[in-house]
Amino acid sequence: MDLRQLRYFLAVAELGSFTRAAAVTGRTQQALSKGIHALEHQLGARLFERGAREARLTQIGRLLVEHARTADDALRSFEARLVELQTGDEGEVRIGTGPTTAGSLVAPAVLTLRRFWPKIRVKVTTGILPELMPALLTRELDVVVTLNTMTDAESESDARFHAETLMHDEYRIVASVRHPLADQRNITPQQLLQASWIFGRRLGPVQDAFRARFLEAGLEPPQQQIETTSLEFLRALVHDGGYLCLLPLRLAQADLAAGKWITLDAPGFSWERPVVAYSRAGEPHAVPVHRLLQALRNSVAQAEEAG
Repeated sequence: MDLRQLRYFLAVAELGSFTRAAAVTGRTQQALSKGIHALEHQLGARLFERGAREARLTQIGRLLVEHARTADDALRSFEARLVELQTGDEGEVRIGTGPTTAGSLVAPAVLTLRRFWPKIRVKVTTGILPELMPALLTRELDVVVTLNTMTDAESESDARFHAETLMHDEYRIVASVRHPLADQRNITPQQLLQASWIFGRRLGPVQDAFRARFLEAGLEPPQQQIETTSLEFLRALVHDGGYLCLLPLRLAQADLAAGKWITLDAPGFSWERPVVAYSRAGEPHAVPVHRLLQALRNSVAQAEEAG
């Protein structure tokens, strides 16, 4: 049984789609289909019921998943250990992280990791939570460290992930120190509604709570006329364009500490969300991953002591 075909099969099984699996694995959809067709021919059984938008496992496919995961995990562990023995290396950890945690949490943890275990290789990929989690499932990433922007129901319903809450971050409204509202106290929803806003993408429950706060006051929420995934673009509009933004404090801390931004005194407009380290459920952590998680915990402890 060809290992590459087996890994193609696992990617489609985890993501439920040839298209999504091709995007995550960096292969063409044609290559994935060809590999899985060859695997089905070898086994003499169909592994997927192919629909217009999804691929559902057959009974034989579900049986193969159980054994394929075990075989893939064992082989990956062997490959990593073989590299260690042949090169004196201490393995690799592949991290997915969001903009909130990349500089403020993951970078200090990686520096600690490299100081004590300099032979561990580190690869860091940035993105937002919905983009990173499929790569964790298909083993392109080992850990995802990010602010949890999912609803509580979404977080609790997916048994494929193990989630360790590292800390909590607070969402606040930030503005330039030159903004007309910067010196105001007890700012009302009516005052906020008159301002210009820029929003990040996929704020999840925080954005829902933000909108609800205006509706409770009998007001229509601010129109989402500008949305961005670029922190630099957002910073420019807040700093130079007089825009307000709802941000986690860890993402804004550099500008707040430099005295460029201020958090507005707007009662009822602050929300906490957990910062979470995600890994695959039901799998023991490889040594590099274990060491990274400990470095993350240490970084959080040091930040809390300093604060």
